[in-house]
Amino acid sequence: MCVRAVLICVQTGTMGKACTVYKDIGKLANDLLTKDFKQVGKTTVEIESKTASGVTFTPKADKEDKKGKTVVSGELKAAYMILPWLEGIGTFTTAGGMSSEFKATDLLMKGLLITAECEKAMADGDKPAKGFFAKANMILEYKTDLMTCKTSFDYIKKDLLASCSTVYGAFTCGADCSLSPAGKLKKGALAFQCVLPEYTVSGKYEMDPAKSDAVSCSLYHKVSPLMQVGVAVKKPLSAAAFGVDFGCQYKLDKDTTVKSKVDADGKLSLAYKQKISSLTTMTLAAEINAVNLQASDHKFGLALNITP
Repeated sequence: MCVRAVLICVQTGTMGKACTVYKDIGKLANDLLTKDFKQVGKTTVEIESKTASGVTFTPKADKEDKKGKTVVSGELKAAYMILPWLEGIGTFTTAGGMSSEFKATDLLMKGLLITAECEKAMADGDKPAKGFFAKANMILEYKTDLMTCKTSFDYIKKDLLASCSTVYGAFTCGADCSLSPAGKLKKGALAFQCVLPEYTVSGKYEMDPAKSDAVSCSLYHKVSPLMQVGVAVKKPLSAAAFGVDFGCQYKLDKDTTVKSKVDADGKLSLAYKQKISSLTTMTLAAEINAVNLQASDHKFGLALNITP
């Protein structure tokens, strides 16, 4: 029976399609269980507009309650294609933060993306900022139909990150690691996924010498064009308890989607997303403590995304 399942998985694979990058292994289930629910506890308004000169501006405002205090923050992002192969992105925040990013696509060879990014260091309370930059990364990412690889070096923290993935039929596997300036392994992970017409199964083993290793797996099931379900399980090897998330998404019509999720802590999350006009999309989200309905830790959120 197991051999037959493996043969079906290989035969129904997607040979010829581009290899999935490491960070996207298990993405279908992860998006179903996390996307839109992140809006819980926040009110967000985001507007995206493009000028005649080709500059895309994206102002964004957030209101969030943190430790009993209402915190309002905002940012302005500007993106511009400087050259056909070079994009520049700048971000400014109301807290005084600044960051910039430059992306060069297919400059040296086809499939190679070179990204340089930096971020201004911020003061921590009464403590002044340590240096001018908080991070300065150089990222190289290469993609082909059969494999992908990505490496990143932070010139400030001196950390080196690397990941790779490869595909055979319906199977994708990958590895990820983080090295300290001394060359020691800070974190590492191995992951795989199998994609079938109606199912996507993924698993991951995470190594963390500072804490505890953990194993996780997820299942995404396309029940019908209107309904999808997902489940994710994660267990630290040093603990007896494990976490479980189960969620469902249903498309009411072409403009409206509802989602629900429940986790091992008894938290019930709900999301309602609707395209209320050709320019505006609204998302409503809620997190309810189903174990204690009289508790005061229920959270609600609203997001408006406007794209003229």
